[in-house]
Amino acid sequence: MATAVPKRVQRIGMTLDIQEGKIDEYKRLHDEQWPEVRHALESVGVTNLSLWSWENRLFFYAEYVGEEPFEVAMEQYSKMPRVQEWEELMHNYQKQLPGSKPDVWWQRCTELFHQP
Repeated sequence: MATAVPKRVQRIGMTLDIQEGKIDEYKRLHDEQWPEVRHALESVGVTNLSLWSWENRLFFYAEYVGEEPFEVAMEQYSKMPRVQEWEELMHNYQKQLPGSKPDVWWQRCTELFHQP
């Protein structure tokens, strides 16, 4: 019997800003996250997702386990039920970082160090 090879966990970090005065409402919406969005993230391999804030800057951390590159998984996620509606709602609170491409909201961070 062949032994299954465990999939490698990728730690994903991203950042963006929240519009002035909108962080409390943004948090409330995430506290009441739509089940379809949660299921969509889990179904493409995104787990252990956390959002952190400092003033108006957000930091996204999640772990991704999947066969496809993370960007491909996010493209699949974007096509799932209610996800587009959720993302459009979130854009009412989010603010792109200076220098972002028009269609890029979350900027992927480069991991500099990890201590397991």
